[in-house]
Order: sequence, then C-alpha cells, then structure tokens
Amino acid sequence: MPHRRPPVVTNRLPPALVRLGITWGELGRRTLLPPRLLARLRSPAANPRLAVAERVADALALRIEDLWTLPAPRGPVKRRSAR
Repeated sequence: MPHRRPPVVTNRLPPALVRLGITWGELGRRTLLPPRLLARLRSPAANPRLAVAERVADALALRIEDLWTLPAPRGPVKRRSAR
C-alpha cells in the first residue's frame, strides 16, 4: 500500500491566540505541552495529531475546526454507490 501524504491543513492557531490575547507561554501552561511541540504549532503548515489538537482547542474553549481546517474539495465529490 503506497504511503499517503497527510492532507494540507490551514493553521488558524496563531491568529486565534492573538484574537484571544493569549501568549504562547500561556498556551503552554494551559495545555502542559512541551515547548518543542508548541514551537511546531507556530508553523503555517502545522498538522497536529488529534490528541494534541483536542488539548489545544479545549484549553482555548474552541472547536478543533476553529483552529485547523482542510481546504474545500475541488470539483464534484465522487460517491460510492450503495450495494
């Protein structure tokens, strides 16, 4: 089975922190995530594991979808026929 690339996500965490007036240090205190992981979340290409995304969203009282989103699909969506 070929290795599939993870989907490209839009990281909205940095602007959310600015909007909420929360520093990266405060986010670290609230989530207890290691500084190295928090540094990776600053990247526009950040695509955290679900457990990390849940921790961050819970700490900010937001939904995961408010912080990371997938781009809208292009073209018609192929659906499997029910058998």
